[in-house]
Amino acid sequence: MAKVSVKLGFTFRVGDLATNQYGRVDLSVDQIDTELPLDEQLEDSKRTAEGIWTFVKSQIDSQIDEVLDENG
Repeated sequence: MAKVSVKLGFTFRVGDLATNQYGRVDLSVDQIDTELPLDEQLEDSKRTAEGIWTFVKSQIDSQIDEVLDENG
């Protein structure tokens, strides 16, 4: 019963280029069982990731606003 994991992320600039401030978001899908149907596992992962993304995005948005306000 082999298990695999995949991680994808992106880094983005926050605010003016002169501030050299960046944020990063990563998404990991872990423990995918190679002996079970992939579609079912990915559907569960997708539902969970969408909920987490909604939460993380709202946190990032408010923190970016704070950074921009401090530099504005």
